[in-house]
Amino acid sequence: MGLRRIEEKLTREAEMKRKGAEMALKSLATMSQKVQELHSELQTLEKRHKANIKKNPKLAQHLMDLREELGLPRAIGIYDVGKKPGLFKRFKGQEEYYNYLALRVLEIGKQERSRTGGLLSVSELALKLNDESKGITTALNDITVTLELLLENKMIHGIRQLAGMKIIEFIDPSISDDHQVILELAARFNGQIGLTVIVQETSWSIERINQVLKKLIQQKIAVKTETLDGIVISFPAI
Repeated sequence: MGLRRIEEKLTREAEMKRKGAEMALKSLATMSQKVQELHSELQTLEKRHKANIKKNPKLAQHLMDLREELGLPRAIGIYDVGKKPGLFKRFKGQEEYYNYLALRVLEIGKQERSRTGGLLSVSELALKLNDESKGITTALNDITVTLELLLENKMIHGIRQLAGMKIIEFIDPSISDDHQVILELAARFNGQIGLTVIVQETSWSIERINQVLKKLIQQKIAVKTETLDGIVISFPAI
């Protein structure tokens, strides 16, 4: 191949690359425009159905998931943190505050799921809510009302009592009686117990203990760590 033909070949390839880049940029511009239109349509929908969204946690949760898919912040603008409604408003059935709290609780549960296996203590939930509430303290009684609302609407699985501690189950943990015993122990020992303590407290065989712990570790409810003092089992939700 002569120099001229080589030069022509390189010129054609360069031109093809340039055109390819231009086409890619046009495609990206079109996609960007479509995303912007979707954002605008979603904003319009939220404004149009503002009243219904505020009264329906399930609808609001669906919108939050849609926002996440579109790359938008999960928090919906109409759910800005506001003052707690007074007794008069509560008697009239205006429960926007509790609907807002319900959404925050569900979002925190989703964020914590990979760390705790879907379990979270009510006390830790209260800390997280107050950290995010821009100085507005969330009363424990309001959290209790909110959790009852979520239970009533079957949006959380349940609330488990462990050694005087309340644990929220955001998903069904499929916990057996043996698992319950281990969780009770964990609550008594502030969320961290050694393997020797489990043996002493339960009198179970090592095989039985390992079977129970294996399931809890698989569900990410428990974390196994080997230390110089032996094996330690931690429970992030407790």
